[in-house]
Parts: sequence; C-alpha cells; structure tokens
Amino acid sequence: MGHLYSSTLGLALGVIVSACGGSQGSSNSLHCVSSTGMTVLTGKVTAVHDGDTLTLSTADITEQVRLQGMDAPELAQPFGDAARTALSQRTLHQSVRVAYIQRDRYDRLLGQVFTADCSDVNHQMLVLGMAWFYKAYACELESTRRSRYELAETQAHEQHLGLWSQSQPVAPWIFRNGEVATMPQCSD
Repeated sequence: MGHLYSSTLGLALGVIVSACGGSQGSSNSLHCVSSTGMTVLTGKVTAVHDGDTLTLSTADITEQVRLQGMDAPELAQPFGDAARTALSQRTLHQSVRVAYIQRDRYDRLLGQVFTADCSDVNHQMLVLGMAWFYKAYACELESTRRSRYELAETQAHEQHLGLWSQSQPVAPWIFRNGEVATMPQCSD
C-alpha cells in the first residue's frame, strides 16, 4: 500500500510539474508560454522595483524584466505603491518563468511572467486594475494576448477596480512625458 501511495503521489507531482513546462529550471518546454519562438528563463524574483519591473535571478544570470503589454502607475502617481505591492505579492521571492522575444531600450527583457501554476502575472495586474493595457505597443503581442489584455483593462475599468476607482486616472505615459498612446493598426 505504501509503495502504491508513493507511486501515485510521484505521478501526481509529475503531472503538476509538467503542466507548467517540466522541471524547475527547464527552459525548453513551453506549456506556460502563449506563443512560440519565445525564449524562456526560469528563476527567482529577487526584487520588485515598481508595478511593472522586477529582477529575475537564475543560477547563471540576473536580469531586469519589464512586464510586456501593460504599464503600471509610476511610484509617484496614485496607485504606484499599490501596483508595486500587487506585483510583489505575486512574484517576490518566488520561482517564475519569463517568456520573452526582445529587450527594451534600457536593455530589460520585455517579458510575460508566469507563476508556478502558470498564471500570467501581466494579465493579473490588468485584471486587478493595477495597470493599463499598453496600447502603443499592442502589436508586439500576439492577437489573442492583445485581446485578453485589452478586455482585462476594460473590465477592471467598468468595475472601478484599483486605479480605475479614481475619477480621472492619469496614464503613466502621460505622467512621464505628456504623450497620448494610441493603438496602432496591427496586421494580425
């Protein structure tokens, strides 16, 4: 009976681990990744800088990661600290998987962050009303993720969640430089 229990437990753990792409540290299985062609890093989040930037440490490297497809309030803005806290609660000192294709102009990875249970943290931040969907860079996302992120922002706005509880929230790109972000025409 003990052997059967151990085998069943081992099988169950194997299924759970493989659901998120294999063993910890594996970067070749992409079950948590929404599109092909992405590079995947698995590591521990050692710092959360604001609501859309964190530090990922692997066994070999440390990388700054900018969560792609969303823009959180700056720390000096209303909900800036709340957004950083929300991102910290979901990632800090936890193992995450970051899927990315490119870097931004500050040499940070532009990534989609997944928790151990494959939850898309970028999407969660939008659902909670802790970030805006970053329309100016919408075409960098595949169409299904773009639609999910846009819908998450719309629903958070309609429900007055997080930053949407303010009467006139100021988008971070306007706060930073006064530019209005418009959604480009994407080819897909």
